[in-house]
Formats: sequence, structure tokens, C-alpha cells
Amino acid sequence: MNEIDLLKRVRDDVPSPDPIALARARQRLLTPSPVRRSVGRRRVLVAGAVAATLAVGFLVNDVVIKDGATKPGAVADANTFLANAAELTSANPDAPIPPGQYRQVTQRSQGTWRFGPQNSYVGTRLDVSDWWISADQKPPYTAISVLNAKKEFSPAAAKQLWSKIDPLNMKPETIKSPYACGVLPSGGGILLQKKGSKNICTGSWLMPSPDFLARLPRDTDELLAALRKGDDLPRGFPARTPQRADEEAFNRVATVLASGIAPADLRAALYQAARKIPGIQLQADAVNLDGKAGRAIGRVQFLGVRQELIIEPRTGQFLGLREVATITAPPNVNGDPQPLVRGDVVTWTSVSTRITPTHPTIR
Repeated sequence: MNEIDLLKRVRDDVPSPDPIALARARQRLLTPSPVRRSVGRRRVLVAGAVAATLAVGFLVNDVVIKDGATKPGAVADANTFLANAAELTSANPDAPIPPGQYRQVTQRSQGTWRFGPQNSYVGTRLDVSDWWISADQKPPYTAISVLNAKKEFSPAAAKQLWSKIDPLNMKPETIKSPYACGVLPSGGGILLQKKGSKNICTGSWLMPSPDFLARLPRDTDELLAALRKGDDLPRGFPARTPQRADEEAFNRVATVLASGIAPADLRAALYQAARKIPGIQLQADAVNLDGKAGRAIGRVQFLGVRQELIIEPRTGQFLGLREVATITAPPNVNGDPQPLVRGDVVTWTSVSTRITPTHPTIR
């Protein structure tokens, strides 16, 4: 071992710098400083910037949001995180689908509910969807959804009770079709194109399709206006207010990202639009349903449930969604209490894609 080898091992135990700290340092370095006439003062500023850069490797995560509580700086850090994620996403466009191959999109969604005596029983349900997009990305697509792919209950008596309450939905149910043109982001349904029809079925915010997403603006302000527009809300929803528009905008960002088919330029635009939605918070480290680690941008919606976007901080890749109850018995749209306990994970998802040379044949 020579002197160079020894130098390489200096501070070898220092962990990789936190992406938020890197983003903050980048913004500091790229933001022009006020013009200073004093040469001595200018040297101090330059030295300070260099010192800040060197110190990045020693910074650690310091923002933790729990059950809707906001720590000072959380909103600013959420803004910085999303800006960095947008930059990373724009710099890493999706790989094209080679001719004759497919992009397989896999969506997994787990829901939790309470029932039984004093709502002390807990059940979870897993739905899984896979669909295959060809190189030209035009529908129809082959899709397979498995509802009730897995159900678990706690305690043991909960399964017996639910088998009596809902006996028809205890076993897995598989839906297959070669005529899909959209999939519910929850992984629980398929939007079908009529067999033999050349018309592309109409996508929407609730069930995005590639042609619907292609028409969305990439300009941040125009996209935010589209996200806030109340053109497809079901009847019976509360009167539309600026607060409700913000809630719907964040929910639509989540839906489009969770579809797994938003191209990189749209994902980057959605991150930029989300920065302008009031109430966003940077959460502690999070994992998606598959266990992949990321950071979460959360917003407490009007039902008292926090919706979270889980994003990989070093690539900007969207990993999935999570919804967490921030209060016990949050009200539903009718004002009735829901059987939830503070901290319950209401829904939890993952979305992933890969290039594959084949797809299932469905007749």
C-alpha cells in the first residue's frame, strides 16, 4: 500500500451525502450573490461557498413529518426535493421500446380496512395488474389484473368473520384482455377498447391512457391549471373551493404518476406543478409496497388522510403511493367517521416497468 492508497481511504467511512443536502448546496452555488464592492468581503463569500460544498458530505436528513405535523422548513425542503427530482427526470428520459418488444408495467396495490368488534379486526387486500405496451405505444394492449391476489387478516377470528360478511370476494379473480387501453392506477381495473374498433377509448384523470397523457401540457402553469380544473368530479362532492381544487390537483398528480405510463417529460412537469400546490411536506424516508426505498412528498387531504408520493431521491424515479390516516376516525365525504386509527396505512402501492421481448397470448 502506497501513499495514494492511504489517501483514498481517508474518510472512507463517511456515508453518501443526502440528496436534499446536495440540492440545497447546488441551489446556493448557482444562485448569484449580491454584488459586493469590498474585495475582502468577496473572498469571504467565495470561501464560504467552498466550505458549504465540502460540508455537504457530513449533512444528514433532518426533516421528519409524522401524522401531518409540520416541522419548520418542511415545505421549503419539499420544494427543493421536487425541483431536484424534476431535473433528474428530465436528464434521464425513458429508454425507447425496441421494435418487436414491449414495456411491461406492473402495478401492485394493497388496501387496509377495519371491521368487527370496536373495529379491532384488520384486513388487507392485494391487487396486481400487468400490461404490455408495444413499440408504437398505440392501443390496444394486453393486460392482466388479479383482484384479491392475496388477503390477510388479524387476528385469526377476523378471517372467519369476513368470510361470512363477503364470501364471494375471498378468492383471487383474474381479468385478462388483449383489448386494454388504460389501467386503474390502483391495479384494480382495466379500461377496454371495443373489440374490432379503431377508436381509442377515452382516458381520464381517473383512468389515464397514453393518448390522454400525451395531450396534457408540459408548461408548469398550464399543467397546474388543468390539474385544478373540476371537470370530472362525481356528483355529491363538496362545493369546489380553492382548497378543494388544490386537493384534487395533488390527487391527480398521484393518479397520473401511479399509472406507470407517464413519459419522463410529463413526470418532470408534474413534479414542477406539485411544487406550487400549497400544503406539501417532505416526509421521512419511506418505502413503496415492494420495499424500494425513497423519500415521500405528502399532503394531508380533506378527509384527514395524508397522500404521499414516494420518489427515489438519486434518480427522480417515481416508486409508488401511500395513504396514511393522520387522525382516528377521519370523516368520509358524507361526514360519517371512517373505521381508521391514526397511523393506519390505508393504501400502499408500487409501480415498476421493464423491457421484455414477449407478452402473454390471450384469446
